[in-house]
Amino acid sequence: MHHRFTAAIALGILCFFLSSLPFFPAHAEEIIVTATAIDDTSSSSVTGKSPTAFSDIVEVRPLATGLINTRDALRKAVSIDLPDYGGAVAAPVSLRGSAIQQTLIMLDGVPLNPVSGDTVDLSLYSVPEIDRIEIIKGSNSAAYGGSAMGGVVNIVTRNPRPGDSLEFTSSLGTYGYSLYNLFLNTEAGGTGLLLDVTRSQADNDFLYERDDGTTARRENNRTEHTALLSKLWMDIGGWDTLLTGTLAAQELGSPGVEGWLTPDDDMNTSRYSFMIDTSKELDPGRSLALKASRMVTRACSYTFPSGDARSRLTSDYFDAIYSHGMGLLRLAPEVTVRRERLSSDYYGIHSRTVTSGVLHSTLDLDPVLFSLALRHDHSTEFKGKWTWHGGVLWDVMPHLDLKANVGIGYREPTLGQLYAPSSDFFTFVPNPDLKPEESFGWDIGPVIEFELFGLSASYFVARYSDMIKMGYPTYNTFTYVNVDRAHASGVETYAWVKPVDPLRISLGYAFNQFRYGSGSFESKRVKHKPQDIFTLQADYLAAVLGRQVNIFTSYQFREGVYTDDANTRKTGNRNLIDVGIACEITRFATAAFKVSNLLDDTSVEYEDQLEWGSFWYPVPGRTYRVSLQMKF
Repeated sequence: MHHRFTAAIALGILCFFLSSLPFFPAHAEEIIVTATAIDDTSSSSVTGKSPTAFSDIVEVRPLATGLINTRDALRKAVSIDLPDYGGAVAAPVSLRGSAIQQTLIMLDGVPLNPVSGDTVDLSLYSVPEIDRIEIIKGSNSAAYGGSAMGGVVNIVTRNPRPGDSLEFTSSLGTYGYSLYNLFLNTEAGGTGLLLDVTRSQADNDFLYERDDGTTARRENNRTEHTALLSKLWMDIGGWDTLLTGTLAAQELGSPGVEGWLTPDDDMNTSRYSFMIDTSKELDPGRSLALKASRMVTRACSYTFPSGDARSRLTSDYFDAIYSHGMGLLRLAPEVTVRRERLSSDYYGIHSRTVTSGVLHSTLDLDPVLFSLALRHDHSTEFKGKWTWHGGVLWDVMPHLDLKANVGIGYREPTLGQLYAPSSDFFTFVPNPDLKPEESFGWDIGPVIEFELFGLSASYFVARYSDMIKMGYPTYNTFTYVNVDRAHASGVETYAWVKPVDPLRISLGYAFNQFRYGSGSFESKRVKHKPQDIFTLQADYLAAVLGRQVNIFTSYQFREGVYTDDANTRKTGNRNLIDVGIACEITRFATAAFKVSNLLDDTSVEYEDQLEWGSFWYPVPGRTYRVSLQMKF
């Protein structure tokens, strides 16, 4: 472990040395990951609820640089653990070693984690409609609600902006990939309108090598996606009001894993939502914000031999927050209500409502800012739960801040864990004593910002208790029980430097030890969690013959993961290099060419080693994308 910390310190010293070199201030055109707090008070942003937390922002500007999807954008941030399952298969997002349901995913500040317990499928959220992705790290259920044990990922969509604009983007690539996007923005009489339509598809029928040395083609791995985002902004009697409507329709093949292929299975999903978001400054120092939304998801899986299954999930969300500044002290009481109703051929009909009361507070004793959040959640499934989070931000000197946070998190069992269906092979035994998982975590570290250099580093510790795991009480029966404890600790660093005109270099490194804290595998690393992730990206932005040219290259190292609880077998390390160029052809057109996975690294990122066999997801090799964006 000592050499990991030494590497992090050496990285900081190297970047500090490079920062003394001059640079012309320019911005990369692909993705920018910053490790400073996000200054955004819009209702779509959630960082203001925890101003002292370590936060990253991924600014998504993909249309001219061949970016493929939301998952590719998130993988640029080293704090994110997002394995590649190779095409249509949805992969779970986690922060700081947390499990699949222990990271809260949000869309414009509205929780997405379904009560069924299914993975949030990021492919439902089209890249062209996304403005940025906020990442808030640490156990913080007090500010954001249940499931925020490892942190929060908030997808922020584009908003109407002043002026009129029309954009059309087309992108083609290997494995049958294509994307077409139309973006319209207009403003008249103080009212703004945005319309974004995206159609994308891919065959994803790449070749991969099996364990016996033979080559196979990834079958039934297609994706077809249509997305519509519409927003209307207006001022109604001093209330800034935003109406948002979304529609997504998706068809996915189900290729399965090597060892358990599903060449005849399909999954069709449709989702629509409506949200009204309004706020008003009542007087200097006082404001009121209201948000209400409804999201409906319909899914139909066509599987063999178990047959077809349909489900309908309705999620209603209401949030009201009042902010009152009183000199150095600001109080912001908040009330949220989330009601979910699941109707499923598998799980039956169930509903759950969680009503929450929150008190956010900040005390600004310049140069020290204190924050405290206290929350009480009342669920119709479980008794009330109190959570809290405290933090401090100390402006030590110009360009240097010190952050520290401590808080607890929790996650209720999903309806899938409470009411899992029996099958022809297993009988499910309900566990009425199943308890929510809980966590306690803290972090500390500096944030350094200069004009030509920046560095953020944090050391974190998180402890999890009452972790939920599948158990087998008797032959051919299963249930869910609270059996495990686990603990995570590590270091996350991010640095950027502008050494020469016009070059920008950014580096990120995450070291995370996530280990079992109890049971037969105590002190063993939790399987499927990489210990080391390292990224390096260089952007060269210059003007050639009066036209802007952006050349970029990025490298990511992902350590192999253990495939069994006993830590006897690991997957291989992955070394991924992306390169590309985007060139402004005219004032109205930009062309781009991008190569992903230049080294053609097909090392497996996920494998499960079980008593009856090994199952793994093949990953694609080298891919190419060419894009053209027209602006009018």
